[in-house]
Amino acid sequence: MQPDVTICACLWEPNEQSFPFSRMYDEGWVDRLYRGFSRHSSYDLDFVCFTDKERTFAEPIRQERLEGPLGYGALIEPFKLNEPSIICGLDTIVTGDVDQLIEYCLTAGKIAAPRDPFFPKLVCNGVVLVPGGNGWIYEAHEGENDMDYIRGLDVEVIDDIFPGQVVSYKGHVKAYGLDDARIVYFHGEEKPHQLDHDWIDREWR
Repeated sequence: MQPDVTICACLWEPNEQSFPFSRMYDEGWVDRLYRGFSRHSSYDLDFVCFTDKERTFAEPIRQERLEGPLGYGALIEPFKLNEPSIICGLDTIVTGDVDQLIEYCLTAGKIAAPRDPFFPKLVCNGVVLVPGGNGWIYEAHEGENDMDYIRGLDVEVIDDIFPGQVVSYKGHVKAYGLDDARIVYFHGEEKPHQLDHDWIDREWR
């Protein structure tokens, strides 16, 4: 059976371009992300990890080899699938039903990204909802930083379509709690493994 939507993440060994707060990722982070989406969706999901080498996962995760330089611009590579997808970082926790977000990927045209919690006139790319037919985003990419590139595109804002469903830990959850969050994305300092919250223990496993 053809999967309804693909969940995409990237993993590569840390290098000179890696920030200090993004050097801890390994296969276990990918497995946790897989399990989070699997628990909270009724759709048939495919899960693809774009990676620098062959890896061993506990879950049935498909692997695609990263082709470009192993920096943050590589996070654009999942767009080349040209199929309905959700692209997110490994420091992401699924905390509730994501079916509405998946339905967007199956029915909309433009990609959607969250409003930057600290620069509300801009979007960020903690989680990107990607309808099919957007492979051109990969084809047009010229190696720019992934965040800058996404901000230069014509995108919908997830916060406007699905208020409160996709939120930043640092910008929202830390101060206000989970509320109706379905996906919590982390950025910069403070990652899930450094925090002591019941909802992390429950959902990040």
